[in-house]
Amino acid sequence: MGTGGSFLHNPEDDDIFGNDLNGSSHGVIKRIPVEIKPRGKLSIFSHGSSRNKRIGGSLQSALSVDLENPEAEKIKKEFEMYRLNKENDIADIKKKETRLQIENKRLRAELLVLQKTCTNLRAERDRAIDAEQAAQVRAAAFQSDRDKVQRNFKIFRENMELQLQTLLRDKRALENKMFKVASGYSLEDSETSNRPDFDASLGSPNPGDWWTALESEPSLSNISQGHQTTLRGPEFAQCMMETEGPFNNINREDWSSVMTSMTKIIPSLPEHALSPVIRIYVSAPRDTQVEVEIFQKEYFPHLASLCNGGGRELIVIHLTLDDTINLTGQAIERQQLTRKRQIEKASIFVGFLGDATDRFTSWEYKFGYLENSSNVSAVFSFRDGKGGRASHTEASELKNQVRQKGNAKIMDGYTAPSRGVEQAVAEIEKMIKTEVGMDTGHERIEDEENVAGEIEGPDKICGGQVWDTHGDYEQMEAFHFAIKSSCELGFEKHYERLNAHISSAGLLPPLLISGAPGSGRSLLLAQWMNLQHEKTPSGLVLYHFVGSESSVSADPVFMIRRLTSQLMQKVNSPPALTADPIRLVEEFPRWLEKVSEKTPGGVILVLDSIDRFQQAEIHLKWLLDPLPVDVRVIVTADEETCPQAWRSWPTLHVEPLSNKNVKELIHAELATMDAQIGSEDSLILTHCRTPATCSPLYVMVLARHIAGYLKHDGQVGSQLDVLLTCQDCVSLYAKILDLLRISLESQETRGSLKCILRYLYASRSGLSEVELMALIPNLSWNFLAIFTEVLTDHLVLKYQGGLLSFAHEQIRSAVQDYCFGKDETRLVDQHRKDLTKYFSQFMSPGQVTCRVADELPWLLKIEGDKESLEKCILNLCIFQRLYARGRCAELISHWQFITTDKNSMAQAYFTATRKMEEVVGQHGGLITLPRIADMYESLGRFLKDLGLLNQAVPALQRALEIREIALDPDHPVVARSHHQLAGLHAQWGKFSTAEAFYKQALDIYVDRYGSDHYLVAKELDALAVLYQKQDKHDLAEPLKKRAVSIRKKVKTPRSNSGQMKSVVQRRALQLEELAIGPDSSDLARTLNELGVLHYLQNDFEASESLLKRSLEMREATLGSDHPDIAQSLNNLAALYNDRKQYDKAEPLYERALQIRLKHFSVNHDSVASVIKHLALLYRKQGKFELAEPLYKRAIEIREKSFGSEHPSVATACVNLAVLYSQQNKYTDAEPLYKRALQIYEESMGPHHPRVAETLRNLAVMKYEMRDFETAAKLYKRATEIKDGDNSYGVKVLSRRCSSSDTNSTVKLIMNS
Repeated sequence: MGTGGSFLHNPEDDDIFGNDLNGSSHGVIKRIPVEIKPRGKLSIFSHGSSRNKRIGGSLQSALSVDLENPEAEKIKKEFEMYRLNKENDIADIKKKETRLQIENKRLRAELLVLQKTCTNLRAERDRAIDAEQAAQVRAAAFQSDRDKVQRNFKIFRENMELQLQTLLRDKRALENKMFKVASGYSLEDSETSNRPDFDASLGSPNPGDWWTALESEPSLSNISQGHQTTLRGPEFAQCMMETEGPFNNINREDWSSVMTSMTKIIPSLPEHALSPVIRIYVSAPRDTQVEVEIFQKEYFPHLASLCNGGGRELIVIHLTLDDTINLTGQAIERQQLTRKRQIEKASIFVGFLGDATDRFTSWEYKFGYLENSSNVSAVFSFRDGKGGRASHTEASELKNQVRQKGNAKIMDGYTAPSRGVEQAVAEIEKMIKTEVGMDTGHERIEDEENVAGEIEGPDKICGGQVWDTHGDYEQMEAFHFAIKSSCELGFEKHYERLNAHISSAGLLPPLLISGAPGSGRSLLLAQWMNLQHEKTPSGLVLYHFVGSESSVSADPVFMIRRLTSQLMQKVNSPPALTADPIRLVEEFPRWLEKVSEKTPGGVILVLDSIDRFQQAEIHLKWLLDPLPVDVRVIVTADEETCPQAWRSWPTLHVEPLSNKNVKELIHAELATMDAQIGSEDSLILTHCRTPATCSPLYVMVLARHIAGYLKHDGQVGSQLDVLLTCQDCVSLYAKILDLLRISLESQETRGSLKCILRYLYASRSGLSEVELMALIPNLSWNFLAIFTEVLTDHLVLKYQGGLLSFAHEQIRSAVQDYCFGKDETRLVDQHRKDLTKYFSQFMSPGQVTCRVADELPWLLKIEGDKESLEKCILNLCIFQRLYARGRCAELISHWQFITTDKNSMAQAYFTATRKMEEVVGQHGGLITLPRIADMYESLGRFLKDLGLLNQAVPALQRALEIREIALDPDHPVVARSHHQLAGLHAQWGKFSTAEAFYKQALDIYVDRYGSDHYLVAKELDALAVLYQKQDKHDLAEPLKKRAVSIRKKVKTPRSNSGQMKSVVQRRALQLEELAIGPDSSDLARTLNELGVLHYLQNDFEASESLLKRSLEMREATLGSDHPDIAQSLNNLAALYNDRKQYDKAEPLYERALQIRLKHFSVNHDSVASVIKHLALLYRKQGKFELAEPLYKRAIEIREKSFGSEHPSVATACVNLAVLYSQQNKYTDAEPLYKRALQIYEESMGPHHPRVAETLRNLAVMKYEMRDFETAAKLYKRATEIKDGDNSYGVKVLSRRCSSSDTNSTVKLIMNS
């Protein structure tokens, strides 16, 4: 072993072992003495010199000095393991790096591919968009071309049909004339017998019968040929088929005349019938003022509440004048004219008379009743007493004249004024109830069918389903106001342009009539519509005149709803009218298209002053879209305010009047006022040279004022120079107002004119006289009546909707300048606050009228008082009034103004109804549980229409619960609640719940009315629709068939809409009013018409009573053999025939036939009609021996009247063949069937439904003759014709083929 100094020290060892090896470290590692082996063995140094020998060695050499040392070996192994691990890690890292590089390259390549693919897809997308746009352009062009081709083809087809029918008519007419000449008949008789069926004159000597029996009834198959619609066209004008029309048992001729009078643009009703105001004119001299005071104080509130319940206002006019005041002739004339016009507006004339009369009492009685008894209902109370001799004589004469007239309600002989007033009010109450359509004493107290029939909701309280009658009345009045002007100058060329637009083919945009204010646009439309109605009475013309921008008529949603309700009446079983404004606007074009397709001549829509509509460009966007092919729209707008989007439409510009037309118009206006002008017209013509002064309105206003001076003063004087300084209508109106103020006002009435005009300006739609008298202290009827008449004559004011309003927009501007001036804002706000205070008085139940609902919310909205507005529209009476009149859009706009959403609105209304329910029995008993239920139902229907189904369910459910408690679980109104809930759940998609509610309603109706009631049919239809929505057609089909069967049995009108029912009821009420008079032929005719209207409502008892009264009156006034007697006999017999009272009908028919044979020839159509009915009656009774000669006679009459090849002859042959078949005389019946079949084929074509019906009758006869093979062939042929007719849905054109080229269908079938 060597010493310590022999150890070698390598500096690298410090790196391995640390610094402790140098001996200076304080560490714990110590040098380990290692013995160095000989060099030869270790082979560390070579065998060279000592200079070349290395001083130190490697770590390996150092560590290998002692290979058997265990510690060194251990360290070596650990080092090797460490090194190997690191090398492996490095190798792994390099492999991963290689793989990542490869993956990166792959991903980069894929990214490049995806970028290229995306670029390609974008290019393809752009190409597809371009292709789509090009396709849309081509599709639009194709659609336009297709519509144009369809329109042209339709026109071509109609022209060809018309030409063909005209040729057939002319040929048949020529054949008839030749046949009659050959038979010895004169052409005059032929022309007389060939009068058209549609005769609108009710006063003709023999206007025809109201009813007709079926033309032909097959005996064995129970197929009524009389129910088949005749082929439309002139060749059938003489056909005795009287089954066309809304009702099976109404004569087509008389039904047409009745409906014409009810549906024409201006109904033939008194003016007061069109107004929502009932006016009572009271004539009472000084000694009966006590009666007037009692009437006003004690009974007026009750009568007013009756009117309010019917949606109308009540106004009582009583004009007094001190007899001690000396009046000039001009003043007396003005008083008389004022009283005359007030009486003309009144619907009821009331006279209180004692022993004395006043200055105008005799005149009021004369015009109000004695000379005008047919146009006004009258009630008189004559008090016994003592008076002066002269006055007593005059009063007695008046009383005797009234008694002799005999058709007024007279309370005579009372002494206590209160007694006379009480009796008079009882009669007035009956008249008011009749006027508003309420039940009177002689009617049923409760009409359960009417109550239950309101399936869609309680229309009398909450409405929503029937159109707003007030809106229609206001539009009628607006039309009437526009059309009664005398200015038609220069309109002829415009008529031609309007007619050309209506008759043009293809899709057309609206025609815009533009012009300056006052240029006569409204007048042009009204005059043209009147001419259009006279030209085509059956055409459908819808119109709407817009008033001021703040009025209800300026609401486009309200206009759309009103017109939609009119369109819905043209379809059978229309749906309920929604309250949702958005749906109304969206669905209106669809209704236009649907109705126009089925209406001859299409639909004409006329909108006046559409630039005044609120938010017109939003709600009238559909005018910019393509309109349906059969719809023509004509609109007017001010040339200055017309929106730019509408200016691209075809335009008709109304130019100012020429100088010649100005002169003619001045003289025409003066003539209407019974005035003439001299040399002053040259001054006027010199002045009227600018467009503003040549407008029709300027000229008419100027002429009216000049006529007033000429009529009262005899000359114009210096006033003309003052008027001619005005350069437009506004300044002219302002000047005239100032002149009228000077002439009308006295010391006591100073300032009244401006005060009245200010209140009218501040209101929304105008004010009534009663409202003005309440707002203005010391305003009397005497001044107000004269004031309104004078300003109406001067075209300043007009009556519309029972209110006084400005006649034109120009007068509104003139009032703004004349009455307000610089203080306009302050004065307008003050007057609106007065109006708000006045209408706010009537917010309690029973006091809220339509006027309050119209004005108060609008006033609060204008004032910006959101808190008061919310309180106002949360009033349930206000809500009911607005909802009942279809003003839901206005109601929603109020909530939007308050910034309240629909859900919060629904919750607020439900809470308000809950609070109302808590005070049941208060407010004088007006709040009852049934009315609360009605309110809940109104709210539920309103929310349902808005799509708030979650909120609607609790309201409708609560209405059901209350009705079950307050009425009876089986009451029809409870069934209505079930129906409403069923509809809501069906809309919600909860079909099982809806089915349960429908079945409950059905069970109630069946238990109450039986299984054959039309309400049962309605419920079956609803249930069938529900099943169809669930694709349960096997359950729906039997229900639909059962509903159809019920409707056939009950014979209800095919149109059960509220509109149709309301029109007929109101027309009947007016006729009843006219029927109060002495016996006369005119009154008998009116009673006859009234009897028919009651029959249309299935009121057979009232119909029978009226027809009997008409017959008795005609016998008393015309004698026992007058032709009108035959008409009454025929109608009454038809009623008995319809009710299967054949024993009563037979003698009436026989007597009618005898009378007509005395006055008409045997071949007259009226004789043939009675023969037909009597023969059918005999056949129904089994009196075949009496019916056979009548049927043969009918064939002879028709052969002589129309020729042997006319379809009516074929029908008569079928009638006789049916009679023979019932007697098993088949050999006699077969030739008649074959002859009828040949006539039908040649005149109507081989595929007409008449041919099919005759084939089926013949098949049944062959079956009974046991010729089954022929019967099968005939029936197959008839079925093929029926199926073909149903598949195409149109009538096959008539074709006439020569007999040499065409064999009859029967021969073809027999020989096949």
